[in-house]
Amino acid sequence: MLAATTGELRLVVPMWGSILIAVLGAVYLVIGGRWPRLFDVLSMTVLGCAIGLVACAWVPLAQPLVIIIGGVILGGLTAFFRPVSHAVLAGIVLAAVFATLAALAVGRDGFTSYLVVSASDRSFSTQVRGPSLACDPVLAAGLVGLLAGATIAVARFQFSQRLTPCVQGAGLIVVGMGNFLTAWRGENTPSLATAFPLTLAALWLCLVVIGLIAQSALARPQAPGDETADEPAEEEA
Repeated sequence: MLAATTGELRLVVPMWGSILIAVLGAVYLVIGGRWPRLFDVLSMTVLGCAIGLVACAWVPLAQPLVIIIGGVILGGLTAFFRPVSHAVLAGIVLAAVFATLAALAVGRDGFTSYLVVSASDRSFSTQVRGPSLACDPVLAAGLVGLLAGATIAVARFQFSQRLTPCVQGAGLIVVGMGNFLTAWRGENTPSLATAFPLTLAALWLCLVVIGLIAQSALARPQAPGDETADEPAEEEA
């Protein structure tokens, strides 16, 4: 939702939206590795929509149309060229995570506001707060994450199919619950990312490990005893 403040528009996530973000993160975390193609296409479609939102300021088309086109193009390319698209997605995801962790370690100067949409004829702008790439540790961490994600996707593709949704899911859970608790405590209270940066980083890491364990358990083949138990029923049929 967009809330007007001093002539500008800023993105505000309501409490129910934060819960939905956390639930979506749990879905990514637990079953993302079962249908990796579906979740890759979904993630890249959302990324394409975000790119379309940024590009709409320079494209002479209606803003919703540009956003939809960006999502369709990137999602479609992911469906047809999945190995390459997955490597790109893994690199972007780990770059975002590494940059965010470095920004949390740096502190207040590790984050900045980016102008996403500016319409001078309507006198409004939309900004998104994120890791400051002008900060040297944040930029270095982002580049390392980009290289690490792409390398893991190429060298260990099966593992990357489980790791990437776990990383995304853990991040969505932390962001969703953090926004929920911040809104519940009141607007004048500092965000959890400002008050407990290292705790949130540790929570994210724990959730990633839990997701990997859960996906490994779900991907484990059926026990031999269960298979033999089903054979008589199949023979009788």
